[in-house]
Amino acid sequence: MKEKILHFMQGRYGNDELNVVLLIASVVLNLLSPIAQIFSGLGMVCICYAIYRMLSRDIYRRRCENAKIVPYVNFIKAKFKNKGQAKLFMCPKCKRTLRVPKGKGKITLSCPCGEALKRKS
Repeated sequence: MKEKILHFMQGRYGNDELNVVLLIASVVLNLLSPIAQIFSGLGMVCICYAIYRMLSRDIYRRRCENAKIVPYVNFIKAKFKNKGQAKLFMCPKCKRTLRVPKGKGKITLSCPCGEALKRKS
């Protein structure tokens, strides 16, 4: 049976960060479904799209979709990992996460892409 599943999934995209985000969104929407029925429908749409992406054979398109969401997912992960020791900023040009210690006042950040940001830490 395991070999049949491996043979079926050969050449298909599989799981990635966008699928995880879609599945988390579907859980949240299904928890909100007692408020309005539309949330339940949207949750099912998220699940169906995640399954479609997982079973897709168009790997290039799925990677492009995932590449668009990865900077935001990494930014959110860094926010939870950081827990108040530093402040995080996202470069509007290259979407890179810049980390600055808290309590330094107004500073100018230099992103490796060449963008200069004036922010308060």
